[in-house]
Amino acid sequence: MTSRLMFRVLVALVAFALLARIPVGFDVGFKFDAALAVIWAFGLLSLVLLTGYVGQISLCQATFAGVGAYTAGMMVSSVHVDYLVAVIAGVALVWAWAWAAILLGGAAAALVGWLVALPCLRLRGDYLAIVTLGIALVFDRYIFQDHAFEWFTGGTGGWRVGQATMFGLRMDSSTHLMAAYLVLLALFCLVALLLVNLHESGAGRRFRAIRDSELAAATMGVNLTRYKLLAFGMSAAIAGMGGSFYPLVAGSVSPQPFWLFTSLQFAAIAVLMGVRYVPAAALGGAFMAFVPDVLTRYGHGTFMGHAYEISYDWFQIAVGVLLIVQLIALPDGVWGDLRSRVRHARSAARAVGGRRVKVA
Repeated sequence: MTSRLMFRVLVALVAFALLARIPVGFDVGFKFDAALAVIWAFGLLSLVLLTGYVGQISLCQATFAGVGAYTAGMMVSSVHVDYLVAVIAGVALVWAWAWAAILLGGAAAALVGWLVALPCLRLRGDYLAIVTLGIALVFDRYIFQDHAFEWFTGGTGGWRVGQATMFGLRMDSSTHLMAAYLVLLALFCLVALLLVNLHESGAGRRFRAIRDSELAAATMGVNLTRYKLLAFGMSAAIAGMGGSFYPLVAGSVSPQPFWLFTSLQFAAIAVLMGVRYVPAAALGGAFMAFVPDVLTRYGHGTFMGHAYEISYDWFQIAVGVLLIVQLIALPDGVWGDLRSRVRHARSAARAVGGRRVKVA
C-alpha cells in the first residue's frame, strides 16, 4: 500500500469517525435528516463520477435511486430477505436499467444524426441529457405511479419496511435508525475512497480525457463508447445503492422523493458544491437534507414584533440564487473554492517559512 493510499484510507476513517458522532443526541427527526443526507450524497456522488470525471450530463439520477428503493422495498416486504441482499438486488437492477437507457440514448442520437445527415455514432452530452430527461419523465408517469406496475411499486401506498437486519444489526426508521445511518455512512466512505482512487487510475485518466476533449481522447486510442457505458453504469449503480436504503430509513417508499425535480436538484447542487470533487457530494447531501427541515422547523415566528413565515419554497429559490452567484463568483464550486484557498494559504505559509529560514 502506497503512502498516498494509506493517507486516503486514514482520511476516510477519520471522516467516518467524526460524521458518525454528529447525529448522536439528536431527536429522531434530525437523525432521519442525517441518514437522508447520506442517501442524497450517493446521488451527488454519482454525478461526480459521470459529470465531474467524464463530462456527461444525466437528469435521471433520482430515477435510478428510485429503482433501487422500490427493488429493496419489494424484496424486504414480499420475500423478507436480509437487507444486504435487497441492496445488492437493487443495485444490480439499476445497473441493468442504466445499460438499457444508454443503449436507447445511443439509438436516439444515431437517429437524430441520420435525420440531419450527420455521422452521429457516439452519444454526446446534450443527447444524453435529453434522453435521461425523457427516462425520468417516463418513470415518473408510467412506472412509479401506474397501476400496471403495482407488483414493483406496491401500489398507491408503496412498500412499508417496519424492521430489517443487515450485517446482523437490527434497523428501522425509529428506534434503530442510527444503525442504518452508520452502515450507510460506512458504505459512502468506502465508495468515495474508491472514486478518489479511480480518479488517479488509468481508467480515471481516460475518463478525464473524454471530459476535456472527446476528439483528442479518441485520437489517443480511448474507446469512447466503452468508457461512457462504464461510467454511466457505475454512476447509476452508485445512485441506486443510496436509494435502496430509503425504505429502511423512511419506513416506506413512494414516488415523490424520486421525481424529476429531485434529479434537477441533484444537478444544481452538484454544480453548486463542486461537481468535480468527492467531498462536495457529502456537503451537498447535508445541504439537501438539513436545510429544508430547518426551514420547516424554525422558519416561522416573530421578529421585532413582526410575524414571519419561511416556507420550503424558499429553499428552492435559494438554490437557484446561490447557483447563479456560484457560477459567477465560484466557478469551481464551493468545495473547489475552499480547496484552492487552503492550497494558496499553505503555499503562502511555506513561502514565509522559507524566507525565515534564509534570514536565520
